[in-house]
Amino acid sequence: MSRSVRVGIFLSLMFLAALPFATAQSDGSATQPANIVVLVQGHAAIKRKNWTGFAPLAFGANLQAGDLLRLDQSSVAKVVCADLKLHDLGAGMMGTPCTSSQELLRRPDGSLLRPTRGVPADGLFPVIVSPRFTKILSEHPLLRWTEVKDAFTYHVMVRGPELIWTANVPFKTEIQYPDNAQKLEAGQNYKLIVTVDEEKTSEMESGPGHGFSVLPSKERKIVLEEQKQLEHLGLEEGPTQYLIAHLFASHGLNAEAIQRLEAVSKKFQGPATERLLGDLYMVVELPRQAETHYLKSLELSQREQDDEGQLQCRLALAAIYGKVFGNNRAAGEHLEAAIAIAGKLGDDATISRARKRLSELK
Repeated sequence: MSRSVRVGIFLSLMFLAALPFATAQSDGSATQPANIVVLVQGHAAIKRKNWTGFAPLAFGANLQAGDLLRLDQSSVAKVVCADLKLHDLGAGMMGTPCTSSQELLRRPDGSLLRPTRGVPADGLFPVIVSPRFTKILSEHPLLRWTEVKDAFTYHVMVRGPELIWTANVPFKTEIQYPDNAQKLEAGQNYKLIVTVDEEKTSEMESGPGHGFSVLPSKERKIVLEEQKQLEHLGLEEGPTQYLIAHLFASHGLNAEAIQRLEAVSKKFQGPATERLLGDLYMVVELPRQAETHYLKSLELSQREQDDEGQLQCRLALAAIYGKVFGNNRAAGEHLEAAIAIAGKLGDDATISRARKRLSELK
């Protein structure tokens, strides 16, 4: 077996095991390869293998085996496949140009959030935003948490094997782990704890530890090499950072994937960017933050007449409202909207699943 094939298999398995503090996820959809549309010019459309109609092809679409693409004359599109290779598409009717030989880009699936986890009331105590449920590349990560009403100083601690680092942070809700602090060792598990007082601490969040670990040097080298491959494809900054975020998520580097997307989204706004942020925030079990990004993605998808983007957001929001927030009315509204969009696309399978979920809400 060649090294490239071994790496591809290893990374396919690694995405499932990359969250050392999370419950194992068995849904096979979490390991789907990501073959990402990074440019669309002109009029292009896609028909998924289970659809009867076409929908506009949009940036960020993940192509799958059996999809059919249709590009009008003078239209072009670019696709980066899961093996990190760039393909140019011209006018005509065609299938996906990607093969399944080496799957280095994976699609994060935020729908696997455990619905039994409680959602803390906003502002009652600090909730860790980053890093949590993640591996990290940097030995000096950005530490982030949510704001607590009337809090003036946050007591911050990073705890791990033979390491306790503390700092007092006035007013702000983030701090960079400093260069002069004790080094975070690769392979060790760490936890960020933020406290306002004895009754307001991030330890109040229910569920298992929300920890992080530094990526081992061999895996770090692989990630940086693959990042260089993406940077050398010659794409613009927005698509490049979007792809790197996918790559990072494929290696379980959720915190740094989110940071890159949030940074690039200030200049490169699009439905796919916001939707991926929603997916990643669900992976790290922060549904409030995920909701914000899915709503923004839905707004942008409607503005750009991106039917599939709207469908994905509606289904994600229905899951959040129904399974996490317990708001069956809002969940039902999004499912009804999803059914209408799926009917337009001829997606009978999605209609059937959405109707089943609707009946479960009643």
